Amino acid sequence: MAAILEMQNIVKEFGRLRALDKVSLHVEQGETVAIIGPSGSGKSTLLRSVNRLEKITSGEIRINGELMVSSPSGKAEYVSERQVRRLCSSTGMIFQHFHLFPHMTCLGNITYAPMKVKKQSQAQAEETAHRLLELVGLADKADNWPSQLSGGQQQRVAIARGLAMEPELMLFDEPTSALDPEITGEVLAVMKTLAARRMTMLVVTHEMGFAREVADRVIFMADGRIIEQGTPEQIFENPQTERLQNFLRSTLSAQKNQ
Repeated sequence: MAAILEMQNIVKEFGRLRALDKVSLHVEQGETVAIIGPSGSGKSTLLRSVNRLEKITSGEIRINGELMVSSPSGKAEYVSERQVRRLCSSTGMIFQHFHLFPHMTCLGNITYAPMKVKKQSQAQAEETAHRLLELVGLADKADNWPSQLSGGQQQRVAIARGLAMEPELMLFDEPTSALDPEITGEVLAVMKTLAARRMTMLVVTHEMGFAREVADRVIFMADGRIIEQGTPEQIFENPQTERLQNFLRSTLSAQKNQ
């Protein structure tokens, strides 16, 4: 399979703090990769580097084989702004918070970018939006306002909005962390459906059950570095480092007691 995303020796510094320390990873077409780790380990920073929401300090990123940023002189140099926008348009991003436009209906939220950015006709954009609302289990909510929806429903609309741009790679930044535990399952069920359809996904998550059940590969990060990676079976059943063993012990115990 072809690599949708390739990241090599990514360094991100905030002043004297090195948030990412020579991180390398790849995501292949149709693959679901979950990134787990303690708070402050660099997970979200790495994810946000993919679509330049965070500019890296040095390293190399390729999307679909095309270079977006490299460091020929030791410092990150991005390609032209136009090329960056084009490459980033092949990714969709789902945040912890939903960021829906409050003055637009669910239908309006989903059709806005395809009509504005991709110049789709209203009829085409709405046809796609209705199909995606059905996919996320909200076919009857097209004319509802975000304020009329639960948090789980708003996040599912946000996923539909991301999918409407027909991205080749979906990025999820702890998409259930802002949700009550009883509605977290609504969002995870949609993500499981996408994984089953072989949507390429890179997911930062604290949901160990999701990572274990759905991911093709799991990456464990700590202190800005990748400590271990492997299949869910390797990571959860045979962790090699004490750092991962301790993380799993504390995290799984906390989730069991929720």
